[in-house]
Amino acid sequence: MLVVMFGSERWVLTKRQESLIQAVEMKYLGKVLGITRMNKLRNSHIREQLKVQPVLTTIENCQLRWYGHLKRLNKERQVRRVWEAKRQEKRKKGRPTTTWDQNVAKLLKTRGIGCAEAASMALDKKKWQNFIYGK
Repeated sequence: MLVVMFGSERWVLTKRQESLIQAVEMKYLGKVLGITRMNKLRNSHIREQLKVQPVLTTIENCQLRWYGHLKRLNKERQVRRVWEAKRQEKRKKGRPTTTWDQNVAKLLKTRGIGCAEAASMALDKKKWQNFIYGK
C-alpha cells in the first residue's frame, strides 16, 4: 500500500479521490484474504481480520505528522518559507479549491483540537506523536 500513499503528506483529497483510494485498498485486502466482492463482507470485517487500519486514516496521520514537522522547522529553512508563501494569481471561476492548510484545519477539528492549540502542541514532538497516534 506504500505505492498508493506516496507523497500523501501534501495531498488535498476530494470525496471522489477518497472513494477511489478506499476501493483500491479493499481490492488489495480482499486479494490478501482470497475473497471477492461476491462474498459480501463488510470492509470493517475485512480490516478486523487483517488487523489493519484504513489507508485514509494513515494518510491523515501522515499529513498531521508533516504539519508538526513544518511547525518545528526553523523559519529560515526554505521548506518553511515556501509553505508560508502565498501565491499571487487571479482566482478562477467557481468554488475555490481547498488548500492544504484548510484540509489540516479540518482534520484537527475532527480530532477535537483548534489550530492555535495544535501549533503549540506540535512544537513538542513527543506530545504531537501522542496526539496523532493516540499512544
